[in-house]
Amino acid sequence: MTYTNELLNMVKTKFRLTSEYKLAKKLEVSEARLYKWRKELNSMDWNMAFKVADILEMDDQKVVYGLLEDKYENQRLINALTEGRPA
Repeated sequence: MTYTNELLNMVKTKFRLTSEYKLAKKLEVSEARLYKWRKELNSMDWNMAFKVADILEMDDQKVVYGLLEDKYENQRLINALTEGRPA
């Protein structure tokens, strides 16, 4: 499971949303966009990631580092960016 899907599931759980439709409405995105995130066809943009961080009351850094592997395929880049990653 991708970190994007973990975040989406956390929002769904926090607000007891019973469908993807309700989740899309909560995030103010189309169901098509949500579907693409779920199926890993697109990655969540940073503005949306920070919106989700705010909704979940999460630290921005945790969300950024969590999404790195979803957004980038270059393992060397991921390693370089996460070298000083907070615990």
